[in-house]
Amino acid sequence: RAPVVAQMAPRSAARLRLLVSAPSLLLLSGGFAEALVPSCEAGAGGLCSTGSGVASQPPFAEAALWAAALVPGDCDTQGGEGCRWQGVPDTWRYGWANLRLAIERAHPEHRAAVSGDLLQQIETVHNFMDQMGDHSGMWYGNWHSAAAVARELMGVLTPWLQAYRAGPALRLPRANVGVRFPSASGRSLQVSTDGDTAAAATLANGVELPVLGFGVWQLSADGTTHQSVLWALEAGYRHIDTAQGYGNEHEVGSAVKASGIPREDIRIVTKLSNPQEFRTARQRFEQQLQVLGVTYIDVYMLHSPGASKEDRQAAWQQLEELYDEGKIRALGVSNFDIAQLEELFGFARIKPVYLQNKYSIYQPGGYDEANNQDSLMEWLSAHRVVMTGYSIIHPEHGGLMSPMEDPHIKAIAQRHGRTPSQVLHRWLLQLGAVVIPRSRRRERILENSRLFDFALADADVRLLNGLAALVKSTPGKRSPAWCEDVYGVDAWR
Repeated sequence: RAPVVAQMAPRSAARLRLLVSAPSLLLLSGGFAEALVPSCEAGAGGLCSTGSGVASQPPFAEAALWAAALVPGDCDTQGGEGCRWQGVPDTWRYGWANLRLAIERAHPEHRAAVSGDLLQQIETVHNFMDQMGDHSGMWYGNWHSAAAVARELMGVLTPWLQAYRAGPALRLPRANVGVRFPSASGRSLQVSTDGDTAAAATLANGVELPVLGFGVWQLSADGTTHQSVLWALEAGYRHIDTAQGYGNEHEVGSAVKASGIPREDIRIVTKLSNPQEFRTARQRFEQQLQVLGVTYIDVYMLHSPGASKEDRQAAWQQLEELYDEGKIRALGVSNFDIAQLEELFGFARIKPVYLQNKYSIYQPGGYDEANNQDSLMEWLSAHRVVMTGYSIIHPEHGGLMSPMEDPHIKAIAQRHGRTPSQVLHRWLLQLGAVVIPRSRRRERILENSRLFDFALADADVRLLNGLAALVKSTPGKRSPAWCEDVYGVDAWR
């Protein structure tokens, strides 16, 4: 469905028309000798050319070309048919952020080939992106005014980016950025590097939950789920995540039974998916027990906030009763934001100890997470709620960029001799979250289990954390505001 059209203010549109009518794009004409980002001592914005720190050469040039190529030409026209407008703003911002960083971090001789006139046009397009914000309707109604210029700028710069010569390394001050797993004892879980897949986080009520789980979302209930869960259990997974809405709980149950592994050694996590059944939650839960062929559930969640506070309260009261009866060992929720969690904490007699949300390098939480002033992960840690991040390796909701293909991720994976999937899952583990990779292929199930025989350096974790700011930030505004300014975007004006 096409987004609602929003028109850009006349003053802004006129500025773009002036840019569009520029007679030419000047690239190899002048010497831009002044450094765009001043040198700093270690610690200021994480962007340091002096002092001690961990050196890195992120692939800004490659990432800029990669992101720009992902936006189809249909998105260059107003109301372009077939354009997934929801993903356009983030993709162009990400490409443009990497473009600016490539210029700023280039070798002085290489940077000198980029004229001041060209830099001014790059900044003008970036400012136009800022004015359109995150509203897909604004992009739908106005991006056509800048699309041709953005394409031409990127086209002119392509040879320069392909022949890129990096300047002084990006230096990140040494620091430990790991977030502890909240636990009943207050002690941090140490994510092992000895190959042991059995590492578990202790939920606030004392229940232990393996930090490596196996997800079965979108796995067919034609025997595929059964076989995939069996392979996962054989590979050492002891945490299986399913839901009413997945339609495959019966195959999860049959696989657990067929595995021969004692039920008490496996954590089964499932959810009430249908909001229309919130007021009859007990009845649905009892049916899920029968479908799974078990007598209790380790972690049971509301799959969404549902339609109203009244519905949430009605459901939660019934889940608390089931918890009291020993049929549920721990309560949780999924796809809740901070405001909804605070509401739930306000009326819950038994507090949730577990949250499952989308979490990736581009989307660290809910869809609007980057626009929030507070970090969801920090809120959860303060309230002793363990988080599971799902769809770590997949694009953000409606997004065009795949983390598995991102040059930044591939560079770190190559450095560690790992796959992009392993790097992304290990990254989230080291941030203090549970992971639930899924696959129907045995080799991928094994690959995703091999997260405990290597570790990412803190510098790598920080580089990955900082990518979220390249997706949302524009000149004068760093988003998420709570994200460390690893790449120096605060310097953009």
